[in-house]
Amino acid sequence: MKHTSYFNLLDALKEDGCAICFLVSKSIHKAMDDFLYERVNDPGAREETKKSFGFCNRHAWQMQKLGDGLGVAIIYQNLSELLMTKLESIKDNKRSAHDFLDIEEIRLSKKIEDNCMFCKEAEEIEQRYFSVLIEEFYDPQLENNFENSFGLCLPHLIIFLKQCRDAKITSDVLKTELTKLKNLIAELKEFQRKHDYRFIKEGFGKEGNSWTRAIEKFGGKEGIF
Repeated sequence: MKHTSYFNLLDALKEDGCAICFLVSKSIHKAMDDFLYERVNDPGAREETKKSFGFCNRHAWQMQKLGDGLGVAIIYQNLSELLMTKLESIKDNKRSAHDFLDIEEIRLSKKIEDNCMFCKEAEEIEQRYFSVLIEEFYDPQLENNFENSFGLCLPHLIIFLKQCRDAKITSDVLKTELTKLKNLIAELKEFQRKHDYRFIKEGFGKEGNSWTRAIEKFGGKEGIF
């Protein structure tokens, strides 16, 4: 029996762009929805956000775009009260300003990404779908969908190369990616050619959005990395 993750990956390979980016984005969007509607008052979730002192910049702004002001207000009221207590302790000389560095280090370093609940969930989602991609790669339907897909963005390709221990799968994935890069280069050249005043009346075909696909190919979907 195929696992649900297999079918999710199969469908994601039909979407525009990197399938792993798509799956992470979709899953994190649902996780944020669930969190805002069901878990903002949950003691365990409250403790987790307290530990990281909120969310990393990327996920905080993704959450803002969901438009659930009430859920966000509940979370940040709690965090603001916590911050206020700490600042008052410093002001009243009950604590040294140096004691505040535990928060400062979280806010200004990568530590917040280590603690952000959505960063951790995103990493787990990536690992799950990379495992499916590697284990099921030669499934005829999956292999076909991969060959006809956008492929992997560079950040996810690098993660894949680090994880895959099967030389044949690695070779076949790279062969597919090289073909996709060759096609992308041809489209980028065509896009540039049609900007020449002599050819501008030809209009744009599929190469018209090649430049945005190139951005995603090298950087992943917006907000994933």
